[in-house]
Amino acid sequence: MVWEKELNERKRTILKSIIDDYIKYAQPVGSRTIARKLELGLGSATIRNEMADLEELGYITQPYTSAGRIPSDKGYRFYVEHLMQLHSLAYEEMEKIQAAMSEQIEEINELIKKVSIIISNITGYTSFVLSPQLKKVTIKTIRLIYVDEKMLLLVVVANGGIVKDKIVKHQSNLDEDTVHRLSNFLNKVFSGKTVVELSEQNFLDIQLNLKVPKEAVKIILEAIEDCIRKIDTIDVYLDGVTNILNFPEFSDLLKAREILELLKEEEVVINLVKNPPPGSNLDYKIGSENELNELKELSVITTVYGSDGKNLGTFGVIGPTRMAYGKVVSSIKYIREVLNKELLKILGDDSL
Repeated sequence: MVWEKELNERKRTILKSIIDDYIKYAQPVGSRTIARKLELGLGSATIRNEMADLEELGYITQPYTSAGRIPSDKGYRFYVEHLMQLHSLAYEEMEKIQAAMSEQIEEINELIKKVSIIISNITGYTSFVLSPQLKKVTIKTIRLIYVDEKMLLLVVVANGGIVKDKIVKHQSNLDEDTVHRLSNFLNKVFSGKTVVELSEQNFLDIQLNLKVPKEAVKIILEAIEDCIRKIDTIDVYLDGVTNILNFPEFSDLLKAREILELLKEEEVVINLVKNPPPGSNLDYKIGSENELNELKELSVITTVYGSDGKNLGTFGVIGPTRMAYGKVVSSIKYIREVLNKELLKILGDDSL
């Protein structure tokens, strides 16, 4: 990046000090504060000149009539690429993460939901996790449970403990014994098959072998297809959405409400990560780099998860541009490492 050559060592040190201080205290930073903290042997006047240069170059800005300065989005961008120091997680935090994620979890969605909660708790910001997109979804079991003569409960279980269910209503007056036989036959037909292996011939076999009314078979098969389609759909898990209310930047409740309403829309979150970073890299969208106006005062940090370099899904953190980047990045990297190991336990190599 061309900006890298704009700043000498002194300007970098001053910029880092301004950003670190502003992240911590949310107050504009003055030259006296920098002079006192850095102990560079420079007077306030010299530091003011350096800060004036940083402002002219667009790395910091002066809010209203304050004598201090705050980082600009350009300043934060330079910070995360060149100045940020990672903050090692405390031993207790790492233990907490490992303990929460190594509990007996057999369903992927349960694990993903737990990851979202952990990220939010550790960072104090809003977290999001997108469910994994498996290359090979295999049906483990299909069950039809009799509710009454015109209602069934369909339960579809896929590899990784993914469970989808659906109430099926029909007009065929199926008795409990017929439903039981139909359930066994469906399980025999579908079990062990991948979604792409399921053929129309399987569906015809059901009607021919069981002599179940055509209308009931059609409705049940449509319900199965709907459940399978949902297995292949991206689910978004959000946690800590109201955490933004903890930061003075969002004391304006109208502005905060707009953001909260926006984050409830799954498509918005999915679009935030439509171009995930390659490999184990992290992607930063800082303030004005976000496409939506409502997110211009927020930063979004994302990464992908998956074993052996395979991209299964995405997760990350949303918070104010005045985010504790070093702590967040360290947390994301460690949680990703633990998550990848746990996914391997649940899925094995075949599904990844």
